[in-house]
Amino acid sequence: MARTCSSLPRLNAFPRPHWLQGRVLGTLSEPVYRNHNLRVAYEDATKLCAREQELAGLDVLTDGAQFYEWEAPGFQLEPIFHFIPENLGGFEPYGPPGDGAKYKPFYKAAVTSKIEWKRPMFESVVTAMQGATDKPFKVGFLGPAQQSIIVDDQFYGDPIKVAHDLAVAMNQELKYLVSIGLEAVQLIDVLAPYTQDMWQVEVQNTMFDGVDALKFWHVCYGSVDGQRDVFEAKTIDMMPLFKESTADVIHLESCSSEFRELKPFADFPTDKVLGLGVVDAKNLHAETPETIADRIRARLDIVPPDRLLVAPDCGLGYFSRTAAYAKLRNMGEAVAMVRAEL
Repeated sequence: MARTCSSLPRLNAFPRPHWLQGRVLGTLSEPVYRNHNLRVAYEDATKLCAREQELAGLDVLTDGAQFYEWEAPGFQLEPIFHFIPENLGGFEPYGPPGDGAKYKPFYKAAVTSKIEWKRPMFESVVTAMQGATDKPFKVGFLGPAQQSIIVDDQFYGDPIKVAHDLAVAMNQELKYLVSIGLEAVQLIDVLAPYTQDMWQVEVQNTMFDGVDALKFWHVCYGSVDGQRDVFEAKTIDMMPLFKESTADVIHLESCSSEFRELKPFADFPTDKVLGLGVVDAKNLHAETPETIADRIRARLDIVPPDRLLVAPDCGLGYFSRTAAYAKLRNMGEAVAMVRAEL
């Protein structure tokens, strides 16, 4: 019997046009947009990003995190580390430097009182995408488990309690976004390759509770200017977390040579869609459609087409626009090639 392919090609982050510079969205103590010109520029950039994804044939789109400062070399972690704490109650934005040489440039947000949701954080992303496309789209955000270990806790005395209240606050945020029309949400939480403690899935499930949207969970092995933190595959170790997660789709880095072994995914839970990267987000070379198609075929030996997500390993925000366009469009062409064979 012929198989049918309902894979969902999609993207995380995407480089910004050169005319969009600096931080776009304000903190809790500022207007949502720092000025009107930035709003126009961001919404225009979002339209360009959405158009590129449509041309590549993607099924679930994203704003490509156009409000993050991808163009600041080596400092891309700062906005993703700080955007959520700077928009929640309970945080002071300027704590001590991060731990270790790699994270020292990124100051920690300090938890000084109970963490609370105060106002929508990603509403601007939703409304910008609603003006940019008629296709389904998702909003990506750093998860409560990972966020809890990169802040300076001066109030709770327990990172799990920090993560729990972060999850409760993010649950309010996600429910609000769904109420204004968002159809998919993407958790970006890469703590799992570092530690497989079950509490991180428990707080994740608290965050997702009652959220009526397609729920993605992205896991990679670290990525700052294409440099990873974890160098060995943790697939087997992470599998219990995947089985307990209430995410609908779990997406993992899988192109780098250290992570190419696909056999461990044979034990992946059958009630979820498996996303295995088919484009290397740590290599500037744009793979050919034929190379990507071969990777897709190999992944179809692990899961059936209706449970396979096709995507890059991680976001393409660190790439030049030329390289990112080439990788994205070649991925779309590869998907079309494989779909025609099924």
